[in-house]
Amino acid sequence: RGALLVVGGFAVAKYVLPHLFRMVAKAPELVLVSALAWCFFLAGAASLIGLSREMGALIAGVSLSTFPYNLDVVAKAVSIRDFFVTLFFVALGMQIQIPSLGALEIALAASVFVIASRLVVVPILYALRLGLRTSIIPAINLAQVSEFSIVIASLGVTLGQIRQDVLTIVIVTFAVTSVVSTYMINFSHPIQKVLTSMFKTLGLKDLDAAREEDAEVMHQPVIFLGFFRDTSSILYEFEHEGTAEEARAFVEKILVIDFNPAVLHELRKKNIKCVYGDIAHSDTLRHAGVEHAKLVVSSITDDVLRGTSNLRLMHIANMHAPNARVVLTTEHIPQALRFYEEGADFVFIPRLYSAAACARILRKGLAGGFEEIRSQAIDHLSQRQEVLA
Repeated sequence: RGALLVVGGFAVAKYVLPHLFRMVAKAPELVLVSALAWCFFLAGAASLIGLSREMGALIAGVSLSTFPYNLDVVAKAVSIRDFFVTLFFVALGMQIQIPSLGALEIALAASVFVIASRLVVVPILYALRLGLRTSIIPAINLAQVSEFSIVIASLGVTLGQIRQDVLTIVIVTFAVTSVVSTYMINFSHPIQKVLTSMFKTLGLKDLDAAREEDAEVMHQPVIFLGFFRDTSSILYEFEHEGTAEEARAFVEKILVIDFNPAVLHELRKKNIKCVYGDIAHSDTLRHAGVEHAKLVVSSITDDVLRGTSNLRLMHIANMHAPNARVVLTTEHIPQALRFYEEGADFVFIPRLYSAAACARILRKGLAGGFEEIRSQAIDHLSQRQEVLA
């Protein structure tokens, strides 16, 4: 019966619903109503054939996920979803008995087990050579019980397969892990630093980008702290500025410090010197030879940085290399002025420079059309091979 519901639901979603949604697509409200009607229909059909309404609703949602209207439906259904979720938890709370001391102890033990068990992903990711930071952060972010476990447990109580006190333990465990994981995610970087230190104490080595090559990369005059989209585009401009020999000579002066193994792999393919490391650690910059740098560039905004900031990176750079020029990045003009007050040599505000270029293009397009501009843009983009495309 379950297979019949799945096959029937996806068949209707493939051959019937597209025609229906095309008919009502001009009225966004009808799209939302039609999507909700389909979900309620499958939920009711599941109940009629002996399955849970939740399972029918899940199948309906999956069948709608391939439609081009799904994002609009999700955005408009958020308030309805939250309303029903609130009612669901209220109904659960009314059914829960006051947990006994033994149930609370079991729930707390289960919470500790759930949080600690997530560490199992660390050796797996570490074995894939993703580094300690990248291995630990997912474990921290997974340290909670899904709310779907409550749905399954409540179904078990309804069907008489588990006792009411088991549902109580599941709900308390969900509540504890949800609260704890919220703080763990907010403070994931400090926790990661502590765990990384512990693992290193136990003998695990971080994947510090081939320490045997350190002698070659220690004395680079230009150091990029972190590597993101803006840095990728800047590097491309360096590679194609001036003659080929001039570009090659300048690129050879660059060292990139980042903790993304995929980025470092692509940089090495381009013969760009790079070091694996977390720029939030002062020791990372020191080991990378920042004291020998003439120019230190932080091309990542504080909105993206985790565990550090542009201002802190500048202070670290000034401490180790007081004669180096420091360039910072931000999207906010007041913050840029503060960076200048603190001593930054230059502050890069990407939106200002992109706005100036876009304004010139708009004026040119308004005066003579966009055909030539469009053709040139397509040719340029098709030839532009960046690390982060």
